[in-house]
Amino acid sequence: MRLAIDYEMSSEYLPKDYRSGFMALIKKAMETANPLLYEQYYSRHKLKPFTFSTFFRGLKGSEDGKFNIGKDVRLNLSTSSLELATYLYNGFYKTRSFPLFDNTLELKHISLRRSEQIRSSGVIFKTASPVLVNNLGDSGRYLLPGEEGFTEGLRFAVTEVVRAFLNWQGEVPLEFEKITVKRRVISHYQQSMSAFIGMFKLKSNPTILQLIYDVGLGVRRSQGFGMLEVMKQ
Repeated sequence: MRLAIDYEMSSEYLPKDYRSGFMALIKKAMETANPLLYEQYYSRHKLKPFTFSTFFRGLKGSEDGKFNIGKDVRLNLSTSSLELATYLYNGFYKTRSFPLFDNTLELKHISLRRSEQIRSSGVIFKTASPVLVNNLGDSGRYLLPGEEGFTEGLRFAVTEVVRAFLNWQGEVPLEFEKITVKRRVISHYQQSMSAFIGMFKLKSNPTILQLIYDVGLGVRRSQGFGMLEVMKQ
């Protein structure tokens, strides 16, 4: 299930390292709607069945370490859990106003978006937010398609979520084929991270591809990375 939550900001600027602010907003919505569920996900390290992306319709560029994004913000959220989607919908609705760095978000509208139903074993995806894949031997080093260790890092990240959310036993089939991808340097938690955006094809079991579409690809998915849109299946 997918949610689109539209906000108006009190000013037009956000820091480049902005994702932590939207993470705080999601936490607030979850805690407001269901404190026990919030505790379950955030009291300890736990894989989370959701991802998100942000869309700034009026983005004009950057200056002095900040993005000039205009005042319209859309938070897109995707999850494999109907229960979580329902609680978050209610939590966002109750959180009408939220402080975001030097700004205030004011809720305008929440809508449900149609999720694609994946039936193919090969799907062309486009990134809605940058994808992070880290090195198995060095979790602070992020890899791009074609670099040594990328396939192993990607497979490990996918295997983790597949085993956690599908109770999958045995080897996880996965093939990655880049179409048009490029590097994007991201500022996150005061670190520079090498991510990639663009289009690529994934081959796997349709159930696994559905989960990837629903909860995101790669690492740090619940921090605003790895959200995908289906282009062709």
